[in-house]
Amino acid sequence: MSLKLKKKILPCLLAASVLVGAGGNVFAAKKDKSFESWLEKYGAWDILEQNYSQTGDTPELLLKRAETAFNLGRYSACLETLQSTPAFKDKTQEITRLWLGGKCQRALGDPVKGVIWFSQSARLMDQSVMADKFKGDPYFKSVWFDVWRSLYWGYQVTPESARESRKMLLEQTFNQATEVWPTTYFIINSKDKLSSLNSTSDITPVVSDSGLVNDEDRLLIAKSLAAASIGEWTKADKALGSVSNSTVQTFWKSVNKYLESGKPPKSVSLYNEQNLIRPASFFKAGVLEPATVSPALWQLGAPNSPAWNIFRKKLMEMEPEAALETIDRETGSLLLSSKLVNALQNYRLAFAFLTGDMKFVENVLKRLDEDTLPMSLRIACAIAFKQPLSTVLSSSDYGSNEHLYIISGLCEAAGINYFHGIDAEFWEPIKGNELNKAINSNPLDRLLVFAEIAQGAGSKQDSKNARRCAFLFPKSKLGAESFIYLADKAAQNRDFKLSAYYLKRVDQDKFGPELRLKWLTAAIEYDLAVGNDAKAMKVYNEILESGGVLPADKELKLALMIQQKGDLKKAQAILERIWSDRDALENDELRAEILFWIAEGEHAMGKKEKALKHYLELAWEFPEQNIWAVTAMYRSSMIYEHKGQFETAKRFLKTVIKRADRKAQKEAAQARLDSIDNKLAKVGAGKDVSFPF
Repeated sequence: MSLKLKKKILPCLLAASVLVGAGGNVFAAKKDKSFESWLEKYGAWDILEQNYSQTGDTPELLLKRAETAFNLGRYSACLETLQSTPAFKDKTQEITRLWLGGKCQRALGDPVKGVIWFSQSARLMDQSVMADKFKGDPYFKSVWFDVWRSLYWGYQVTPESARESRKMLLEQTFNQATEVWPTTYFIINSKDKLSSLNSTSDITPVVSDSGLVNDEDRLLIAKSLAAASIGEWTKADKALGSVSNSTVQTFWKSVNKYLESGKPPKSVSLYNEQNLIRPASFFKAGVLEPATVSPALWQLGAPNSPAWNIFRKKLMEMEPEAALETIDRETGSLLLSSKLVNALQNYRLAFAFLTGDMKFVENVLKRLDEDTLPMSLRIACAIAFKQPLSTVLSSSDYGSNEHLYIISGLCEAAGINYFHGIDAEFWEPIKGNELNKAINSNPLDRLLVFAEIAQGAGSKQDSKNARRCAFLFPKSKLGAESFIYLADKAAQNRDFKLSAYYLKRVDQDKFGPELRLKWLTAAIEYDLAVGNDAKAMKVYNEILESGGVLPADKELKLALMIQQKGDLKKAQAILERIWSDRDALENDELRAEILFWIAEGEHAMGKKEKALKHYLELAWEFPEQNIWAVTAMYRSSMIYEHKGQFETAKRFLKTVIKRADRKAQKEAAQARLDSIDNKLAKVGAGKDVSFPF
């Protein structure tokens, strides 16, 4: 080996000997963990998944496989693994399996199923362990209570064959919540509601004592509902003309308009002025949404044939009595199918209501299968004849909480209350400062819950409130706004998968241009975050074309993205547009940052004088925004140095050295200052001026 090569290798060997030495390699700590444990420590879940997929199916490995899939965000795969195995014999392992399953369901956007898994897991835990688990998540309590509300209302529309198991689930989840949060208003005021769960056949209505709706009003409302069932909206409104209370009349006319147009009333100020919280919440919470999405839920259907359409058109032009005679004549024909005969009988009920003869209506009703009636006619019968809830519900309502909300809400608006003692009086005024007391007393009243959430969003929206609204009232305008708010927050936290989940759940065109603009704004945040630059630019142009304005911080992000892509002119145009409205910006920090990037853009395009002017404006106008002001002075010094104005450059550099927060910036400024001093020394700077003449 040559001497030269030895000289090269020797230092390396010496260094290695120091590291390895007699005491062993400092990098080779004792391997007291498996490779999998080591990977888990560093969060290398992708490699872990590969390792675990090649191993056996012991409970330990199944759990490891599921946990790894969960940590990779593959929640469906995790759940599939957990569901594919029978319950583990080991109690600790089974607790882990069930709890992880709950987390998967929750991550997949189904908190109801999540709570069911959590509850089954908690059933095996010691009380102290359960309490720690339940209290470990700041959102867990509100999720648990809101899910329990949903399960409670779902019990009312659970088929008889499954009601016992649903009741057991309600009792189990409630008792677990009682052990963890025993003193909350929800627990205290819901205990009696749990103990009084009845079969729907036992639920008979209580007539309201508000005095706002009387029996005569109820018959008019039932008549209006019957007219709506055959699509006669003008007749439906006309029937309400004699309702005694003008506010009640307006409410029911708004119901008709909502169902006819598919759009909720623009204003509920009439109810707000009178502190009628529940009527206002009924519309704002989007209770009627399912009936607008599926018109067949509300209106009478019929065979799809040209002959029927002609016949129906003639019926609609007749007076109720004449229409009834025609129907009776046609149903006597042997040529009609049973399906068409049944359809005609249902139309017969609607026209019977329009005659105003309730005894006749009752006789017609006795000959019908109410299960085939649309919801509008079933509600009309409930209001007119005060039927048990089981009679009002059809087989299509079972399993659908949303159907129950429509039926119970509209019946309450007509003074027929199926859930007396659970829901507050529909037409009872509740002043703003009394809302908290009202919800404490009626924690299962959905319309009061909506009012509480809306009040929270109005004062200052937060993630907890938004998540509650998105879960409980996803079809409402506030629900859509909550999804958008959550999508924006998730994108800011770089949780892009969650942001996309929220955005997909918004019908961006349903609530008008203002909400669509909010959705587009949140979408830009997401697109910028995941690198969908072209899509972000397209959305931005759509916002501008619609007359909207992107929030300045998001518009700045977009401009910087375009600047980085090299389209300096387009980026500059956006930056200058933001700056033109600088007085509206929320703070000086944002103003300083925007002005800095404007200067950077000018500098990059070779417009150094323009850039210098902006740098100096920034340093002067926003001296307290140190990071931007100091950097602007450093950039200014470089331009002055390039122009040969060394003394000016030095002054800026000295200020940078004095004011810079970062050591690296101080050192860079000092290096430039030293360079200028050396340059000046070489050319004899500082000597007396030599005049040529």
